Amino acid sequence: MPKSPRKTPKSKSTSITKIVNNLRKDILYGRLKPDEHLKEFRIAEIYKVSRVPIREAFRILHSEGYVKMIPNRGSYVRKVTRDYFVEYGEVYRLIGPTVLRDSIPRWNSSTYKKAYSILDKIDTSKDFNKTSHLLWDFAKTIFGKSKFEFMKSIINDIYMHNIRSIADIVYKLQNMKYDTYPHRKLLSLCKEGKNEEAVKFWFDYLAKLSESFQKFINEQEKTN
Repeated sequence: MPKSPRKTPKSKSTSITKIVNNLRKDILYGRLKPDEHLKEFRIAEIYKVSRVPIREAFRILHSEGYVKMIPNRGSYVRKVTRDYFVEYGEVYRLIGPTVLRDSIPRWNSSTYKKAYSILDKIDTSKDFNKTSHLLWDFAKTIFGKSKFEFMKSIINDIYMHNIRSIADIVYKLQNMKYDTYPHRKLLSLCKEGKNEEAVKFWFDYLAKLSESFQKFINEQEKTN
């Protein structure tokens, strides 16, 4: 009889979560600088744990775009560059409208209920990282009914690997208070059956947001 998977002890899971949250904040607040070497043994000493949870924390931060892991060299704070942001933004704008157009006609009352619930949570959130994950949840909700599974997976990967950039937008540009008006207008237009207007409005809004963030990155690169 096959053995059941071994569960991660709650204390270990909690310590990893704490380490991830603290390192993430240190990166966003600038206490850890771009390209700074994250030394496992030093962080392990700070948290009084072995290197195992530290490596797991690095892996999570790597998947979110905060850390780059270089074989035989270690882990470093990842620098968000303008070129990288522009590249994945272009991919998103190329396939996003097609997926959203296909998804909107399939929305039902549960879709709207879930979307508004997420926006209500964003309105009350004071944690920029939580807000960035909620924005990812909102994206999964509005694109989720589309039948274009491959393109949906690309959009999901863009969000998954760029939580760092989304959190930067929330923290740097919105002062940790994210304005959900554009998201609510999108839903309102769709309720009125103005699907094409909704798609155009949404991606015009995202283009303006992207432009603002690119300007921020340019200013950061000049000062560094």
